[in-house]
Amino acid sequence: MESIVEKIEKVTRGINEGTYITIAKIILSHFNNGDFKDQKTLAQESFVSISQITKFSKKIGYSGYRELMFELKKEYKHYDWNRNIKDVNVIEKLNSITHWISQNNFFIKEIVNELKIKETINIYSSYQVKHAANYIKDLFVSLNKNVRLISNDYRSNLIKNDVNDLNIIIICSADNDSLLKVWNSTREEGQKSFLIASERQRFKIDEKFEAEMILNYDFNSSKMIYRNIILELLFLHIFEKI
Repeated sequence: MESIVEKIEKVTRGINEGTYITIAKIILSHFNNGDFKDQKTLAQESFVSISQITKFSKKIGYSGYRELMFELKKEYKHYDWNRNIKDVNVIEKLNSITHWISQNNFFIKEIVNELKIKETINIYSSYQVKHAANYIKDLFVSLNKNVRLISNDYRSNLIKNDVNDLNIIIICSADNDSLLKVWNSTREEGQKSFLIASERQRFKIDEKFEAEMILNYDFNSSKMIYRNIILELLFLHIFEKI
């Protein structure tokens, strides 16, 4: 199911909807700080009428702004964003990440077993974590593996993977539609595939995987810098077990 934040993020990428884009960006900015403005205040900050805020709310599927805020607050609480990530020091973050890694022994064991025997690895990753994807590639290349970073540029003449290749899919931001389209067009039936996904992105894939990890550690942040560090630490841990 598409999250409320994703619905609002989609509006920010719209075309010829300047007023709605402004409203969406302001809502997201306040959301990231755990702040939920009343309709009058949001209208003033967006330089629009109160009725425009109502129209915006209806555009993304709600009866009005009150329902939108009610559901947005529920989502904020569900993902445990009540504690501002800025208030958490780096030691707490690292402890949370290492604990999260240790709780996913099944995934790590399964992917290590496959990495030991596979020669070619295909990495499909969100643009947000391209730095981590390159780091992961370097780790596996040092083990004399053939590693392909798959572009999210969809074309009609995409080449199918070999059935003996190993797929690693990393989706953790909203810009995944074209990437998943490429994956569905290039993967081969019977391939071994592993998934790493944020809670909000997991619903986009129905397929079953050999194993999967959900980015649900304490103090989880969707910011690019944290996501890249987390994935680099995870795959360094995996690398040391191969």
